[in-house]
Amino acid sequence: MRFLIWVVILAVAAFLVYNHFFKAQSVEEDQVKQVEKEFTRSLDRYITAMREVGEPGVVVIAEPEFAVKKIQEVRLRLTELMKNLKEEKAIARAQKLETRIREFCSKNEID
Repeated sequence: MRFLIWVVILAVAAFLVYNHFFKAQSVEEDQVKQVEKEFTRSLDRYITAMREVGEPGVVVIAEPEFAVKKIQEVRLRLTELMKNLKEEKAIARAQKLETRIREFCSKNEID
């Protein structure tokens, strides 16, 4: 009897782990995830460029303007994507990303 209880507990745990980590996302969620990744890369590029610009005595090869342009492109792409989203999860994720982008742009005076 004890063995059967452990089997049931392990089966339920395996099911929960599968649903949480391995369940396939929808197409819309994947699209939003791609935009998130692009924003993260652009954000990293911007931070690196600003750090390099601030170093005295170093020949500046950083291009913060390019990073700003990429962030603006991500914002535009997200706006276009949000017009076509229908799933609640994808919409919620896109709204979170939009908030992150808006906050970053307002803090760094990007527009």
